[in-house]
Parts: sequence; structure tokens; C-alpha cells
Amino acid sequence: MSTTAHRCLGALLAVALATVPTACSGRPFAAQAQEASAGGRAAPTVAVWTDGVAVTAGGSLVTGRVTTDQGTRRVRVELRNAYPVAIPDPCEQSTVKNLHSYLDGRTLVCELDGDTTALTFTAIVDGGVASRVGGSVTTRTDSATSTGSLPERVVTSASDLTPDTRLLSSPDFLNADVGDLSRGPNRWDPSRSTNGTNASYDAALGLVLDDWAALDPAAVLVAGDLVNGRWGADDQDTGTFGPVGTLADKRAAVRSAARTYYPQWQQRFDDHGLAVFPSIGDHELGDNPFGPGKRDLAATFRSEFARQFTTDADGTPRYGERPPGPARGTAWAARPSPDVQVVSLDVFDVTRDGVRIRLDPQQLRWLTQVLAKAQRDQVTWTIVESHVPIVFPVRHRASSALHYEGGTRSALWKVLRRYDVDLYLSGEVHDTQLVARDDIVQVSHGGAFQFGLTTALVLDFYGDNLYLTLRDYDIRRRDVGERLWETRRSGLYGELTTQRAPLVIGTASLHDDGVVDTSGILTPVDSRVD
Repeated sequence: MSTTAHRCLGALLAVALATVPTACSGRPFAAQAQEASAGGRAAPTVAVWTDGVAVTAGGSLVTGRVTTDQGTRRVRVELRNAYPVAIPDPCEQSTVKNLHSYLDGRTLVCELDGDTTALTFTAIVDGGVASRVGGSVTTRTDSATSTGSLPERVVTSASDLTPDTRLLSSPDFLNADVGDLSRGPNRWDPSRSTNGTNASYDAALGLVLDDWAALDPAAVLVAGDLVNGRWGADDQDTGTFGPVGTLADKRAAVRSAARTYYPQWQQRFDDHGLAVFPSIGDHELGDNPFGPGKRDLAATFRSEFARQFTTDADGTPRYGERPPGPARGTAWAARPSPDVQVVSLDVFDVTRDGVRIRLDPQQLRWLTQVLAKAQRDQVTWTIVESHVPIVFPVRHRASSALHYEGGTRSALWKVLRRYDVDLYLSGEVHDTQLVARDDIVQVSHGGAFQFGLTTALVLDFYGDNLYLTLRDYDIRRRDVGERLWETRRSGLYGELTTQRAPLVIGTASLHDDGVVDTSGILTPVDSRVD
């Protein structure tokens, strides 16, 4: 089995690998491309299957190679009965703002620098015994295109691509106050402000949530910044949530805003049959910076978050595992399956001297107990999330770039390392970066919906392997018509549209031995902003 095939195998069911000969092994399957001029001489292209099929406990991998002349800018591989499993190394990475290389179902699109003349890709066979795997290849230079075929080959082992458990992660969804102001305990007057949503926002949200529902996850993790949350203020003097002149007024306004926006945020998931596990971010505490006024409102913000998301209507805690102390309603632990432990932290320690980005002592002790129990129970995968990254710096965009005090020197990181936490998820940065440190993988991602920055990380668990795919949503904003109303700033852009179906712009594989294989935007890079 080739090194490339092993790297791309990642979490796709690999336990014992065996290379078996193909029906025609002895020379590669090859097809000379048919040339099709597009304003100039077409670049000659050869598409081949390499010898051998990698057989795993649950599927079969095949490897192909595309060879072309220098000057090729783009390669498009469309497969039959197989899915590409990673974005090859020579392909230029996409970012959350610029699309370059990606996976789209059975299709791989790769942008090259023009000097690369060979591209190797790996795919997992989809189907039963004797699947007929083939495909087409299109290459493009600046002046011409060339098309050809990957010849059909028969793969004689079946594949099962159904994960044991699937979770989704989308921090900072929505990071905006999107809601119908005619609903809720508020005093909205249409003559004094626009509404907080419109048809374009509803349509764009519906398309994203439709996609998540089709993926059928056990739960969606949202690591903070569900809303804009700059409540207890009224920049436009609309009176929508009542007066804000005194501390008592501000507390009442926070309660009114929370009971308008939070139920509608939750209802969108309920309408799509999605279980959602939200966490607290700085916007659920009024947004940083945290001056004295915000600190005075912190208890109200926390109680309203807990009222909606961590307790039932009768006040019963929704999560059996939760810490004592100030984070008792905003931190929790749960097992969406017996082999997966998820812990969500509240990293905002509110004291009389200010707000520190750290765990309060009671929560840190509780976390230690939860992780120790998961280790005793021999849980296969342990995932911890909070709103902010611990390893820093990471790429960030339109963000204040909050991060955990002390980073990898902190007591929190030492606890995560001691108890063999596999994955740490965070939001806040509105960009994407994977960092591997001390056998812990940190993935920071998410978005800000009104700015067109939305991603979802799909976590597919296969026994001792975890396969990550980052889905990117092309949401465009336009400042047309009246802006939507929020308590702060000048409101939200008037129109959002989704331009295309989501595309996978990064993959990563985690194994029980700590090995990480990555591709696309999930390849570890430095912290410069693209």
C-alpha cells in the first residue's frame, strides 16, 4: 500500500491493511486523454489507476494518478462508485474567503501552481462486492482544456461508510441577533425600527440547516456566540426591549432580548430535527470588552442562557454532569454515545476585578473528575470544547481574538494532557486552523453568519479512528434595502444569499495512537491571516 493511500486512509475504517492484486495487476490501468482545444493547444493528460487495492475492515481504497504538462492550472476528477477522501498535497488550499481546491461528493477539484505535473489521489470505494470504479478527468491550462477517462476497474470487496457516531461542530452560529421581533416578550414598534430577520435570512439559514439535517448527526455542537448579545443597550432609542437607563432596566432588557432571540434560535434546530448542544461565548455575556456594566449583568446573562439551553421548563438540569459554582448552568458534560465523551466549558471567570478568560477553580476540579471517570470507563474518544482557543496564535478574521490565559502552560491544558483528551474545539476566530500539540488536536473554526463566514466540522467516529471534514458554505451579503435591527451598531446587512452547495475544503484523521493526517485548510500552517 502506498504512503499516500495510508495517509489518506485516516479514519476510514482502517485497522488491518492488506494490499491485494487487482484483476489486471502487472501494469497500471491507463487511458490517454482526449484533447479538446479551448482557444489553444490542449495539455496532454494521462489518467491511471495504480496497481493494488487497499482492503480495510470496512472498505476498499483505490489510488489514481493524473499526469499532465507544466502549465496545468486545474485538475477535476469525477469518480463513479468511489469518493475522494482527501485533498492532495500539491493542491492549493482554500480559505474561508477564497475557494481553490475542494471535495464535492465524488468530485475532486485541485488548483495547481502550474509547475506540478503529477497529482496522486486516493478514494474509498462506495458500494457492494464487484463495484465498477471509473471516472473522468479534466485538466485546464490558461488557454486550453483536456479531458480523458479513468478506465473502469472492478473492486471485489464491499464498503460500509456508515460511522458509528457522527457529530457536527459549528461555533459562532449565528453570532448575530436574527429573529422575528413580532415574536417574544418585547415592545417592538415597526414604525421605530426594521425587523430582525427577512426572507433572505430565513432562506439562507434554511439551506444550511437542511444540509445539516441531511447529514443526520447525533448532535450539533455550537461553541458559543449564538447571538450578537449586545443587550441592555439601545443605540437607536427604539425601546424594543424596554428602557435601559438603570441597572434594573438593563437586566430587564437582557431578559426580554434573550427570551426573544434564544427560543427562535433553538426552534430552527427543532424544526430540522437536530439535537443541539450549545455552549456559552463572550456574546452570551454581552460581548467583550467586559467593563463594569457588563460585569454587573453577567449573572442575568448566565441565568437566561441556562434557562433556555441547560435546564428543562420545570427547572430540571438537562445535563446530569455539570459543575458547582458560577458555571453550574453554563458548563456541562454528556456522552452522545458510550464511546464518545463531550465536555463543554465556560471559560469566563467573572470576578469583582474583571472578567478573566480562565476556568473558575470549582469548574477545573469538576473537569478533572469528569475526565478521570471517562478514562476509567475506557471511553474511546474525549472531546472538550469552549469558545476560545488554548493554543495561540491561530488565524482570525473580524474577531477580537480572545484566547485562554496561559495557553499550553495553563492548568487547563495540563489537565487535558493528563487525561488524554483527543480533540479540543473552539470558535471565536471566525476562521479555521488545526494545531496538534502534546497529542491533543485543537481545531478552531466557525463563522459569523451575517458576514458570510460559516463552516461545519463533521466528526465521523469509526472505532479507533476519527475522520474530520470541514464543510464551507458560500453565503454572500449585500447592503441593499433596509438593514435588520440590532441593539448595537447599525444593524445587519439587508440581504444574504447562498451561492452554491457546501464544499469540503479540509480533512483530518485522528487515530488512537495520536497520529494526525490532514489536508486542505486543516493542514497545520502558521498563524498569518490569508
